[in-house]
Amino acid sequence: MSTEGLRLLILFAGILGAGGCAGVPPAPHAAARPPEADSTSGDPYDGDDSDGWLFNRLTGQTASDERPDAASGVVPASVTEPVAPSVPTPPVTVPVAGPSDENSGFQWSDLAPENVYKDLKEAAGYGPSEEISRALLEEGKRLQQQKQYAAAAGRFQSAAKRWPDSILEEDALFLLGESYFFDDRYPKAQDAYENLLKKYSNSRYLDTVGKRLFAIGQYWEKLHKADPHWPMTPNVTNKERPTFDTFGNALKAYETIRLNDPTGPLADDSIMATANAYFNKGRFEDAAFHYDILRKEYPKSEHQAKAHLLGMQAKLQVYQGARYDRTPLNEADEIADQALSQFSSELGTERQRLAATRDRIAEQQAERDWTMAQYYENRKAFGAARYYYQGLIKDYPLTQYARQAQARLEQIRDKPDNPPNRFQWLTDIFPAEGEGE
Repeated sequence: MSTEGLRLLILFAGILGAGGCAGVPPAPHAAARPPEADSTSGDPYDGDDSDGWLFNRLTGQTASDERPDAASGVVPASVTEPVAPSVPTPPVTVPVAGPSDENSGFQWSDLAPENVYKDLKEAAGYGPSEEISRALLEEGKRLQQQKQYAAAAGRFQSAAKRWPDSILEEDALFLLGESYFFDDRYPKAQDAYENLLKKYSNSRYLDTVGKRLFAIGQYWEKLHKADPHWPMTPNVTNKERPTFDTFGNALKAYETIRLNDPTGPLADDSIMATANAYFNKGRFEDAAFHYDILRKEYPKSEHQAKAHLLGMQAKLQVYQGARYDRTPLNEADEIADQALSQFSSELGTERQRLAATRDRIAEQQAERDWTMAQYYENRKAFGAARYYYQGLIKDYPLTQYARQAQARLEQIRDKPDNPPNRFQWLTDIFPAEGEGE
């Protein structure tokens, strides 16, 4: 039997094994609700002030007059975004002539599952075809314009498979995500956008994809707040919500923006949104970490002042007290000084509150030195106690602990620096090395 005959026999056996069922599954029913054109936009952190240090405009918790979703009271992400941008038809590509593999002969790699599957698709008429891919793409655009998003998604998915590694595939993957997005199937939209960025990291749709993912992240974050679930509680009824962990997927959407477009227009917004989300959840270490990223890596960000204020508060929440690590407290003090010097004109009425917070930080730092001095005084190590008392008075003279330290210095003025040696008889028997020489 010839080599070509052997290949055809393998393909024929594969087709029989598949039961002749190769085909495109029917598309799901199209959704009824279209996106609205009169969407609102703007800084997600702007809004009216409210009482308290952590006012709503810093964390994106502003009142909204947009149309709420009937089930959750949260505005769907597709409402906040404009209609999908038009995608031009890519030019026809001319294949480059290459060496013929007609007589290449049988190779053992032909039996690899992926190659067998590829050969089966080609034999059944589902192999790569630019003409078919282009036709599917145009049909998908027509269906999308008619707001038949589910049917359009099926065409775009098929178009991407029919002509891979091409401009056609890039367009199809983007439009697939758009169809899912405006059909309010946000988990599928997120997957489609991520697949696009994974294969085309410098896609010309990067800015639009960033906006879509940011809108999805904002929607999921608000939806979780309005209707919280445990991360492992499955969702099997709401197509707008991930199957598991709505809050975690919101953070993933923000992270995808930052990782794929770290210098883009929404990179700092995504970091700020992530930090705020952690802050509102009470996960202050994670919040402080992301505020630090924004402060240090995006010095020109419009969120710098807010990142300083909230970053300082997150550090103070992480600090556990005088008997624990002082690093968060020192970092909070440093951030407060930076905010007062760099953003004096932007703080407005918050300047007085920030100055008062810095004074409280000084009290806490003085408390640490007071605690250490008391520890040594109780052990009758009066020399060490005097050292901490004197340092406290020098570094924090306006605190209440400075006055107490002055009083204690008077009390232990005549005390010996070191405590008495209660085991002198033992040290006489076993002198320290070098003492008897």
